[in-house]
Amino acid sequence: MKIENLRIENFRRFESLEIDFHPELTVIIAQNGQGKTSLLDACSIALGTFVGAFDFGRSKHIEVKDARYKRLPNSVNNEQQFPVKVSATYTDPALKISRQLNGLKSRTTVKDAESLTHHGKQLGEKVRELEQATLPVMAYFGAGRLWITHKNASRKSVLSTSRTMGYEDCLSSASNFKQMQQWMMKATYAALQQREMGGYETYNLSSQLTAVKNTVDKILETAGWSNFHYSMSHEELAMQHEELGILPVSMLSDGVRAMVSLAADLSWRCVKLNPHLGVGAPLQTEGIVMLDEVDMHLHPEWQQTVIHSLRTAFPKVQFIVTTHSPQVLSTVPKECIRLIGNNAAGQTIASEPLAFSYGEPSGDILQSIMQVDPQPPVPEKKMLDELTSLVDQGEYKSPRADELLEELSARLNERHPQLGKIRRSIRRQEALNG
Repeated sequence: MKIENLRIENFRRFESLEIDFHPELTVIIAQNGQGKTSLLDACSIALGTFVGAFDFGRSKHIEVKDARYKRLPNSVNNEQQFPVKVSATYTDPALKISRQLNGLKSRTTVKDAESLTHHGKQLGEKVRELEQATLPVMAYFGAGRLWITHKNASRKSVLSTSRTMGYEDCLSSASNFKQMQQWMMKATYAALQQREMGGYETYNLSSQLTAVKNTVDKILETAGWSNFHYSMSHEELAMQHEELGILPVSMLSDGVRAMVSLAADLSWRCVKLNPHLGVGAPLQTEGIVMLDEVDMHLHPEWQQTVIHSLRTAFPKVQFIVTTHSPQVLSTVPKECIRLIGNNAAGQTIASEPLAFSYGEPSGDILQSIMQVDPQPPVPEKKMLDELTSLVDQGEYKSPRADELLEELSARLNERHPQLGKIRRSIRRQEALNG
C-alpha cells in the first residue's frame, strides 16, 4: 500500500495544494513555516480511516484548528474557511478517498473514505481468523519525537495482545518509545524463559527480538554503536560501543537517541504486525512512514547516510520525510524531492527541482535547490562583493580596491575561495595589460 497523491484545501496555511509522491521516497523541503509538517499531518489524516479500522488503531481527523484563516486587507478580523478538505489516492490497492470538515460544529466526514476503511476491516478480519496476512506498517514520527512521549501503558500485555497493537498511536507524532521498551523488556525475559523451560518452543519471540536488534544495529552502524538490547542491570534499553562500552540509551546523545527511537519503534511495529515474518519482518513489511526533520540532531556526516540506512533497513516502506539539510538532499535523486513554493501566479505548489541533487556537493545544492547563498551574510560579504565589482570593471588598482583587498586579507583566511578568485582575476588583468 502506497500513497500516490495528496490534495488539501483550506488546510492550515494552504488555500489549495496538490502533491505527488514518489513510490519509494519523497523528501519535502521549504523554508520555515511554509507547511512541511502540515503536509505530513494531512497525510496522517488521509490514512486515518484505514488505521481506525483495526482494533488497536485510532483514526485521525481534521480538527477545527486546522481550518485556514482568511483576513481582509487592512482589517483585524479573521475568519476560518470551510470546508477543509483532504483527498488522497493510493496504489496496491488502487483507492481514492476524500475527507472534509464542513464547519465549526461539524465532524470529519468518512463517507468518501469508505473504500479505505473497508480495506482495513478486511485485513482486520483476516487477523481475527488467525490468517497470516501481512499488514502494512503505518507510522508518523514528528519533530518532537525525542521529547513528547505517550503515557506508558504498563498494564497492557504487550506480548500476547493482538497483532494490531502495532497500529496503536501510530499516527500520533509523539513517541511510542516507552511502550516499545516495555515490549523489549518482556520479550527478553520471555525469550530466557523459553530457553530454560519446556512448552514455549512455538513462540517466536527470539526471532522478533533479533529482528529489532539487527535493524537498530544496522542504522546505528555509522555512529559506532551496536548490540541493541534490554539491559537487566540498567533496567532499560542499552547499546554497546567499542570505546565506551555498554551504556543505557538514555545516556546517549540526542542524535543517537533519536535514531535509536525511530529504528526501534518502527522495527517493533513491523514484528508486532507481522510476527509470522520473524527476523525478516522489517525487511518484508510494506507501509507508509512519515518522518519530520529526518536530519534532526544528526552530524552532517550522519545526515549523508541516514536516508540510505533507513531504506536499507526498511526496503519496502514508502518514506515521506522533511528536511532542511543539503547533506540529506545530496543523497537523494531530484525526482524524489518536492520543493514547496509559489509559482509565477503566486499559487503555492509542490514541484520537483530543476537542478540535480544526487551526488552533488552540499554547497551547490544549498544554492541551486534551496536558493540559499552558501556564503553567509557576514559584514565581509558586502566588502567581497564590492571588491569583485571593482575588479570586474578593471578598477583593481584603485585606492578603494587596495583598501578592500588589504582589509579582507587581514580578516579572512588566506585560502578563502572568493578572495583567491579575486586575486587570480587581478593577476590575469595585470598580465593582459602588460
